[in-house]
Amino acid sequence: MTDQRETMRALLSLVFCVLLAAAASAQSFPSRPLRMLVPAPPAGITDLSARLVAEGLRVRLNQPVIVENKPGGNGVIGVRELLKAEPDGYTLLVGAMGMVVLGYAMEVNPPFDALRDLSPIAGTAEYPTAMVVNNNMPVNSVREFIDYAKARPGKLTFGSTGTAALDYLAVELFMKETGTKMVHVPYRGGPAALNDLMGGSIDLLIEVFPVVMEQIKTGLVKGLAVSSPYRLSSLPNVPTFKQAGVAGVELTGWLGIYGPPRMASDARAVLGKAIVDIVKQGDIGDKFRAIGFEPTGLGVEAFSQFHAAEVKRWVAFMTEIGLRK
Repeated sequence: MTDQRETMRALLSLVFCVLLAAAASAQSFPSRPLRMLVPAPPAGITDLSARLVAEGLRVRLNQPVIVENKPGGNGVIGVRELLKAEPDGYTLLVGAMGMVVLGYAMEVNPPFDALRDLSPIAGTAEYPTAMVVNNNMPVNSVREFIDYAKARPGKLTFGSTGTAALDYLAVELFMKETGTKMVHVPYRGGPAALNDLMGGSIDLLIEVFPVVMEQIKTGLVKGLAVSSPYRLSSLPNVPTFKQAGVAGVELTGWLGIYGPPRMASDARAVLGKAIVDIVKQGDIGDKFRAIGFEPTGLGVEAFSQFHAAEVKRWVAFMTEIGLRK
């Protein structure tokens, strides 16, 4: 009987020690510098937004956050680097919608699994697209553009940065909802397409807002609508597509922070809360808006649900329009 008691005491002591160690580990995270992988070049809008979060984490967690740019392969280079990392919370990825969802949704055999290989931690910001036309085009509203396009089926052109990009999908949605037909002209980047639009070489862009924000504000192009479910505070006179009579064109790009697969739940919780708190600071929100983003601040659970829903939505849409190959 005495031996049984001693064995029970030893087991309880062991369990207690394990629980104490787990609690201490959770409380001490992070205890060393973190890496933040950015699958985009330095000084771009994704990089700038990442550095806002990285600086906020440095202050809040009292640890350096080293930003590493890993551009190329539509984000796949950055994702592969993340997949090699230990799931301890010390390596993070800034994931954009086009990279972690749209690219995946287009391929039947993608290079990574958007649901299995990524651990969503927090949503940081979103950005709509904006419908813009040349100042010389004789339209001043979405309805007038629809009438103009229907009178010229297959003759108007629109630019985009590729079939896996938000600007292309926004026009596909627009044509589907309005029964219009236009010719696609691909570009290597949004600024190049915008220059051609202003020069009259193409007729339409439904481009991500950060790319066309200043040109709309300064009157270099006509802004006809935005694809967010709300009007933008920086463009109060530009309606949403729904307000303009095209309810089906509602989409926003977004950014979020991810960890490797099977990431430790305690580290995920610590980081998720910290990032939400950072993004919801007034001064940080203003800095996001200054580069064309709207801060969101979705925690682990909300962002995980949002991410899964976006994957489902865009796989279905790519399949419907024949782009999933």
